[in-house]
Amino acid sequence: MSSTDDIDGYRLRVRVHEHVVTVHGREVNLTPREYEIVSALYERPGWVLSAEQLAGDADDSDYSPESVSVLVSRLRHKLAEAGAPDAIETVRGFGYRLRAGAREGDVTSESAEEGNALRDASWELQEAVLAVEHAGTDEERLHAVEALETARRAIEAELKE
Repeated sequence: MSSTDDIDGYRLRVRVHEHVVTVHGREVNLTPREYEIVSALYERPGWVLSAEQLAGDADDSDYSPESVSVLVSRLRHKLAEAGAPDAIETVRGFGYRLRAGAREGDVTSESAEEGNALRDASWELQEAVLAVEHAGTDEERLHAVEALETARRAIEAELKE
């Protein structure tokens, strides 16, 4: 993403080149770290980012995975006050992501439907990969691998269309 890209969402807009986040056109006053978290989530719409990924540099003792949960809580509060209370979703045991639809901007309904189907299939694939990685028993791993294969086929089918 270039430094001049705008990332437009259904309620949120991140103006990368200005380090500004707006909700319904109103600027949201964020700290630099809160802005970094919003930007990271917007750069990967639908992807679950762990607290470790959002914490950034492992050598920086100021930002730990534990501090990310506090920052996300503050960020949610600020976004809710501005009119976007449901923008960030917690995926229990894995991390955070933007809720479905957060980056649906000014696209036609036909292209939005196509993009949504591929996005949904991508989310399912990502969740299946995480399930495989975190499976505790052989049975859980088998079910997770089956879900992974189903998600892979769904993406393949979407790409062929």
